[in-house]
Formats: sequence, structure tokens, C-alpha cells
Amino acid sequence: MKGAVVFAVESGLGRQAKQFYDHGIFDIALIQKHSSYIEHPEWYPNRVSSYDELLEKVTEVWFFETPFDWTYITRARAKGVKTILVAMYECTRNPLPYYPDVILGGSVLETEFFNAKHINVPVPDEIMWKQRKHARVFLHNAGHGGLGGRNGTKELLEAMQYVKSPIKLFIRSQNPIKKIDDPRIDYFFGDMPYDQLFKIGDVFIYPDKFGGSCLPLQEAFASGLMVMASNRHPSNTWLPNEPLIPIKGYKKERISSEFDSAIVDPKDIAKTIDEWYDKDISKFSKLGKEWGTLNSWETLKKEYENI
Repeated sequence: MKGAVVFAVESGLGRQAKQFYDHGIFDIALIQKHSSYIEHPEWYPNRVSSYDELLEKVTEVWFFETPFDWTYITRARAKGVKTILVAMYECTRNPLPYYPDVILGGSVLETEFFNAKHINVPVPDEIMWKQRKHARVFLHNAGHGGLGGRNGTKELLEAMQYVKSPIKLFIRSQNPIKKIDDPRIDYFFGDMPYDQLFKIGDVFIYPDKFGGSCLPLQEAFASGLMVMASNRHPSNTWLPNEPLIPIKGYKKERISSEFDSAIVDPKDIAKTIDEWYDKDISKFSKLGKEWGTLNSWETLKKEYENI
């Protein structure tokens, strides 16, 4: 039996853990209570109520971003239970207070920060590809706002005053945001199944500032949307570069450790939108399909099982 300590909430971290459970990477969960979001214990029919109980049932424990309690690693080691941490450079403490048996990272940044083994995070099964042909309807996922406003929602809304094209912009947010009065924008507030969200529009616009294995970018690209994100490291190493938004450089940010955060100018967002409006984006949509197949659970599951 393999276990994990998880959040069971509608967030990137929560959804990532659920995908690993649904695909049998771990079998039993200890749910960590979240201070803000609605919990979904029903996601994990096979669950325990304490860490001690978990250690009695498993031979390995998975952690996503954080073990929540770093002594969980030493307590597992004392019981002969192996530990695996899926690190995220911007949120995982560096240096680590205690080192697990294996550190995995979904991007090259985790390799740089923690000497982690690089393995891509699989695209969720519910993300279905759809051919997109022209850049007319733009989708932005504000989510819960993102740490430090990293999703670029504020900058995107500010950019709309400079956009000359008659685009349609659909913004989905799980938290309240300050709306602007622009007839080109539709807002949706609340949770939305991701298989429905990524069917919307032609272009996923996401002027993000930092992140390693950015799940929204991966899911959008695999769904066939052309991705118009910030031209920053490391997403510019795997996304088509032509539609990316130029950045002004980087500044230092700190969450769990210090890292580079991209500086995005709203006028550059607007200029990129206008440059691409109504252009044929069919080839980018097809590239997303190919990338999604290479990074599907069907393709990558064996790598995780081997670990």
C-alpha cells in the first residue's frame, strides 16, 4: 500500500493529488484540513484519520509541495517507510528541513533548486482536445487569485483599455475580483469543471509571473487552446514561443524561498492580443494535441510506477 498526505480541495494542489490517487499512484490518503476552501473527502474513499494510522498501513508516503509537518519525513523513516516529495520551487522550503528519500519536480526549476529528478506532471484525463482555428475568443482562468497575483489577472484587466481589437474575453474566477466595465468581457465566478472550462474560446491568455510545472498552462495547451502566456523561464522552454507576451525582466519574490518573478507590462499584453487577433492558430492547436498525448497519464504512468 502507498499513501499520501493531501488537500482535498478545488485548487491546483488539490486536483493534482486527486489525479495521482485516481491513477493508482497511491492507494490511501490522510486529508489535511484546509483553512479556506470547501473540502471533498468523498474524493478519497480509502482514507485514514491520523498519520500514525497511515504509517501502519503503507510502505511509502507521497507529499505534494509540502508534507505539512516536516517531522512526517523522520517519523516515516523511523518506521522504515519511504517518502517521496513532489517539490514546487516557489512554495517548497529551500533548503528542506528534512530530506525525503526521493524528490521529484515537474520543471527544470525544481532540478535547479532541489536537485530533484525531473518528471513531467501528467495532463488530467478529463482534458479533451478541441481544434481551434482563429484567435477571437480569449479565456483567462483567475482561479483563486494565485500567490502574489501570479496569474496576471490585474495586469490583464488593466491591459483591456489598450486593446483595440473586438475580442471576446471570458474570465473565470473562484474569488471575487474587481470588474471593469467593458462589454467585451464576460465573467464567471465559482467552480467550473475543467473539462468544460477549457472548451471555451480559442486562446488561453495567462500573463503569469512565476511557476514551474504550471498546470493551467499544461491543461490549456493540451486542450487545443493557443497559449498566450508570459515569455518567461521555464514555460518558454516547452510552449510555442511566437504567441508569448514579452516581459520587462525579473524581480525577486519570496514565498517559501527567494525566486525570480516576471515583470509584465499591460501595454505589452494588449499589443500581443492585437497582433494575434483573428489570425489562423490551427497549427498551435494541433501542437497542443501532440504535446498532450506525450504528457498523458497513459504515457507517463509507467515512469511514476518505476519510481
